Amino acid sequence: MEHVRISRIQVFPQTDSSNTIGYAHVTLSEAFVVKNLRLVKGKKGVFLGMPSFKLRNGEYSDVFFPVSREARTMLTDAVVAAFRVEYPHLVEGLTVYEADHSTSLVG
Repeated sequence: MEHVRISRIQVFPQTDSSNTIGYAHVTLSEAFVVKNLRLVKGKKGVFLGMPSFKLRNGEYSDVFFPVSREARTMLTDAVVAAFRVEYPHLVEGLTVYEADHSTSLVG
């Protein structure tokens, strides 16, 4: 990403949910903080859920989201890397799910 950089990531494990691995707070370019990004173990691999709120009709709407595949990949890779450092046992052997392909978290 040309203008946005991730300047800080805090990760928090979630132990009482079968699908949620944990949450992350991400600081972007020392200017904005996005809280409650959710790292989820899905059927096709791990993905990053965006913070959202429930609408009156029962559907959810994201309050923050990447507008390009490049931005989503940058954010997901950074959060997964932070979990790999802080809580390697939570992501060991899992793959990151992307619409076009999956990448391994081993390593």
